Amino acid sequence: MKKLIPVLATSLALLSSTSVFAGAKVSNQDIIFDDVKQEIKGYSINDNNYFKLRDIAALLDGTKTEFGVEYDEDRRAVKIERGGDYVILEDDLKPVENTDSDPVKSNHKVLVDDNEVNFTSYTIDGHNYFKLRELGRVIGFYVDFDEENSNVIIKSEKLDPKPIVNNQEIIKITSYATGNKNQNLKLSENPKLTIDDFFKNISSNVMGTTTGQVSGKLEYIKADNIVEVTPNSPKYVGKFIYTPKIRITQGEKVEVIDYEGEIDISKVLKDNGFEPNQKFEIALGSLNTDNSFNNYSSFIYN
Repeated sequence: MKKLIPVLATSLALLSSTSVFAGAKVSNQDIIFDDVKQEIKGYSINDNNYFKLRDIAALLDGTKTEFGVEYDEDRRAVKIERGGDYVILEDDLKPVENTDSDPVKSNHKVLVDDNEVNFTSYTIDGHNYFKLRELGRVIGFYVDFDEENSNVIIKSEKLDPKPIVNNQEIIKITSYATGNKNQNLKLSENPKLTIDDFFKNISSNVMGTTTGQVSGKLEYIKADNIVEVTPNSPKYVGKFIYTPKIRITQGEKVEVIDYEGEIDISKVLKDNGFEPNQKFEIALGSLNTDNSFNNYSSFIYN
């Protein structure tokens, strides 16, 4: 497997004996990994223990349940690869300390094998912490709690991974359609457009499936120049992916060009032989195999 370099101190969790929000306190529960006591500790938040993701990855490194970790700056996402190798860092498996900082709900996205997973997570002193039970369930390793001895139990035993949400359904997406806000713009007031402007102009995202329709959310992946549409509900797993194209229409003249970042409208019109002083439509969409255009979001310039 390829090496994934962990560049973010991300973290995870289990059961705890206390609930603390006047700062984060270190849990008093020991970690037993494959019957051996470990030195790592977690924080207590809402009666749960939260451990560093890198610590758990380092603990499982070289076992059947190892996983790789990296951080995607472009997507602001922690990426986990089940079965991926982990490169242990010097700061891994070191004790955490009590802090006066309060836990804050984390806003980082987490992708497991490139699928978004809605872990319960908090940020403490700039680092993210996640529930160990949730991680074990999704990655596929054994997690339990020894009530008699007040120990958190982790085993490298490989289990079938399961979604956090029970009865989660993998859906096959057969179509994608949008609703538009039908905004009219002026070149003097809106000389440039980005893909986010087109996204904000969309009033609804609907994906058709083999069993019905689900609403979706949008994300532009700049590094790959693709748009991903995924279900709003964590109950469903599936993606609609397209390469964004821009269509300009003025009278009978139509041009479709690649989306390459912020659009300077006047320059694009000039480069493609359009008249900037006449009415035109500019649309975001994708091409079918027959080169027909799917219009997902459009503006009329008067």
